[in-house]
Amino acid sequence: MFFSKAWNYSIRALIYLAEHKDDGPILRSVIAEEESIPSPFLAKILGTLASVDIIDSTRGPRGGFVLKADPDKITLLEIAQLIEHFDASGKCLLGYGSCERGEACPIHEYWAEPKQQIMKFLKNTTLSMICQLVPQQKRIELKNN
Repeated sequence: MFFSKAWNYSIRALIYLAEHKDDGPILRSVIAEEESIPSPFLAKILGTLASVDIIDSTRGPRGGFVLKADPDKITLLEIAQLIEHFDASGKCLLGYGSCERGEACPIHEYWAEPKQQIMKFLKNTTLSMICQLVPQQKRIELKNN
């Protein structure tokens, strides 16, 4: 359940687009440079986000990407499901298939509560909240590490 670079890059790209939503379309190369994201990797992420109308892409000399969805309505759970193919069902942490109370694996009772808390956090945290919580200076420090 720990998130990948694709997850981190997606969040950073979405924060960047949210903070520049009034600037018009932004080139992929600009986002890649500003957020220290490899451009080919970012292309795939942006394509995925555009395919579900979270962002909009425009081709041509004045083209680029803009945030289409309302940042107050984009949850971290939605992004996790899209980018990580995150499954909120009862799949077992150990990979034993279904892991519900009747067919619980050995660590089910230990994992159930933390999983529930993580799910609550992802479901209740929006892109807008993340933009407010992570000041720009801190993001600059993070991307330089």
